[in-house]
Amino acid sequence: MKEEVFRLERVTQIVDGITLLDNFSMHIFKGEIMGLVCINAHGKEALINLLCQNIPIHYGHIYFQEKLVNNYEHSSMSMNPVAVIEKQSWLVEDLTVADNIFVLRKGFKKCIINPRTLNAQFRRFTEEIEIDIDPGEPVSDLSFFEKCVVELLKAVVAGAKLIIFRDMSNFISAAELKKIHALMRHYSKRGLSFLYICNHHEEAFEICDRISIMENGKVLKVLSKKDFRCEMIAPYTLDFSRIESIPARKTSMDGILKFENVVTEKIKDMSFTVEKGECVVFLDINNTALSDMIKLMMGEIRPVSGNILLDGQPFAGKDSGLKNEVCIIQENPIQSMLFGEMSYIDNLCFLLDKKQPHLWMNKNVKRSVMQEYEPLIGEDIYASDISDLSLFSLYNLVYYRIHLYHPDAVFCVQPFSGADMYLRRHIVELINQLRKKRITVIILAVNIADSLVVADRLMVIEQGRLRKEYRSEEFHFFRESHYR
Repeated sequence: MKEEVFRLERVTQIVDGITLLDNFSMHIFKGEIMGLVCINAHGKEALINLLCQNIPIHYGHIYFQEKLVNNYEHSSMSMNPVAVIEKQSWLVEDLTVADNIFVLRKGFKKCIINPRTLNAQFRRFTEEIEIDIDPGEPVSDLSFFEKCVVELLKAVVAGAKLIIFRDMSNFISAAELKKIHALMRHYSKRGLSFLYICNHHEEAFEICDRISIMENGKVLKVLSKKDFRCEMIAPYTLDFSRIESIPARKTSMDGILKFENVVTEKIKDMSFTVEKGECVVFLDINNTALSDMIKLMMGEIRPVSGNILLDGQPFAGKDSGLKNEVCIIQENPIQSMLFGEMSYIDNLCFLLDKKQPHLWMNKNVKRSVMQEYEPLIGEDIYASDISDLSLFSLYNLVYYRIHLYHPDAVFCVQPFSGADMYLRRHIVELINQLRKKRITVIILAVNIADSLVVADRLMVIEQGRLRKEYRSEEFHFFRESHYR
C-alpha cells in the first residue's frame, strides 16, 4: 500500500473576498513526483504557501503523513517539512555552499565550525549524485542551476518530506533541466516526494508520475502516467494551432540581420542570416550564448572577431548610427520596461524620441497615435495611471510600443517566461502583430515553450556554437528528439 505524504481534501481558501483555492483536492505519495500544470496562475501561490505552513482555510482538511494538521476549524500556523526551489533563491549569498547546507539549519548547535568536516560531508552528497560544486565557494558565484542543486541538498539534509520545484524551465537551460530531472528521480527512489509545478504539459509529461491540471484554484483533471497524451489534456488547454501564421518573404541574399563568424567570450564562430519579417527562435541548450547576443545587440560588447550586419550595414549597437536599428523586449518586461509614473500614451510613445527629440511629447502626435491604436488597444490607451491595468493590457503596451516605433528587428528575451496559458497565447498574437508590420522577430530562449507556434526557423545553440537549424516544416523532428 502506498504511503501518503500529503493529502488535501476539498480545501477552499478565501482571502479578501477572493477564492484562491476552490474545493481543491490532491494526494501526494512517498517517493512520487506529482505534477501540477497551471492553466493560469490563480491559486498557485496560495497552494505553495498552504503546503509550507498550516495557515487558515475556510473549508476542508489537510493531512501530513496521515495525521490531520490543518482544517477549517483550527489552523496551528505550524511549518511543514516542505522546501520550495524556484528562481528566487533562499540561500544566503555571502556564505559558502557548505555553510548554507549544514550550518544554517535547524538543530545545528556546534559553537566551533570545522570547514574541513563540512566540506567532507558535502562531497559525500555530491559524489553520490555526480555533481561537481566547490563547497567553499560563495553562493553568490553560483549559476541558477548550481543554486538549485545546493537548495535540493539543503532540503535533503534538513529532512524535508516534500520538495516543490516551481517553474524551473523559466530560468535554467534545457540541458540543466534534464540534470534536475535526473536528481529528482534519484531522490524519489529514496522515498523523497516532489511537487513539480509548471505551465506546460509536455514538460510535466517528461518527469511526473501523475499530473493535476489546475485552473482558477480548482483541479480540473488528474492524469496517471498511462494517460500522458496530448489528446487527454486537449479539452483543458487552448488550441494554439488555430493562431494565424504569418509567412516570411525572402527579400535578399543578405537578409536584415547577419552574423559572420562572430566570436565573443561565450559565442564560438557563429554565422547566420535572418530575413526581413522572419521570426527565428534561438534555443540555447546550455544557456551560455544568449547573454552575449543581447550584449552585442545593445552595444555593451563588440565581437572579438567577425562581423554583424544590419540591413547590409555594419552594426555596433547604439553607436551604429543606423535609422531604426533594433529593439529588445527584456524578460519580464512589465517590471523592466514600463514607467509607472507615466500615462499609457506617454509609455506607448516613449521610443519615438529616438526618431526625433521630444517627438513623443508632442500633443498632436499623441492624439494621432491614440486614434490609430485605440482599435487595437481599447479604452486603456487613455489611462493616466497604468498601475491598476491588467497584465494583458500591460503586455499590449510593451509590444505596441515596439509596433509604433517600427524597428528593423526586435529581440524578445524569453517572452513566455512565467506566463500562464492564456497570457502565452496573447503574447503569440502580439508577436504576430509585429510580424504583420514586417518587423523581424528574434526570440532568445533557454526552453522552447510555445515559441515554435510563431517561428519560421529554429536555431539550436549548444556550448556557444550553432549546432542545428530546423525550418517550420521540420519542427516535428525537433519535438521528437527534444521530448523523447
